[in-house]
Amino acid sequence: MIAVLTGDVVHSSKMSSRQYSQTIETLKKLILAEYKKSNARGDIYRGDEFQLHYSQPKCALTSALRFKLNIPCTLSLAFGPYDSFNELPSASSGPAYIASGHGLDNANRGDLLLQFVNNTNTSEITKNSPSLSPEGFKLLNQFFNQTLNNLTTSQANLLLAYIDNDFPEHKHLAELMGTSRQNISNRLSSMGAHLVRDYVNYINELLD
Repeated sequence: MIAVLTGDVVHSSKMSSRQYSQTIETLKKLILAEYKKSNARGDIYRGDEFQLHYSQPKCALTSALRFKLNIPCTLSLAFGPYDSFNELPSASSGPAYIASGHGLDNANRGDLLLQFVNNTNTSEITKNSPSLSPEGFKLLNQFFNQTLNNLTTSQANLLLAYIDNDFPEHKHLAELMGTSRQNISNRLSSMGAHLVRDYVNYINELLD
């Protein structure tokens, strides 16, 4: 099994030249950072679309969240089998790649769509979870995106720090952020950060 993340920048055509250049530069840095973190490989194509693949699928969801919290983007993350796995996703193929690409077309703008590909027959790709019905998994995704899409900039930055430090104890995060544990606990609680942590852990348990 591999993971494939496909995304595009939201409203890139409405950005100023400076905003667009800064966003693409941030995107390039994110792709490089994911390579250094987990050996994920990716590239940018058609100007504002991008794709990465992960030989370590458990790294993929937190990676997707880093993209989501850093730049305005729509994302499609698929876990599943592949036919060929080469250095870059553009030179690779298989059900997970197809599902990820098609998922981006079907995702609501600004959302993170997550799929499990549970059949090597690409004509039978389903959005499914091993332990939930397709409807239940879709609903879980909707709740997850509701949480992410309602974050303020300050909340998004704090959640990013929480994710980047592997969901540490609040006291440790407070020390890193230079504030009190109570302040961090209150802010994490108000944004539902524990639900994001539990969702990531749940998805990664499904990959075992």
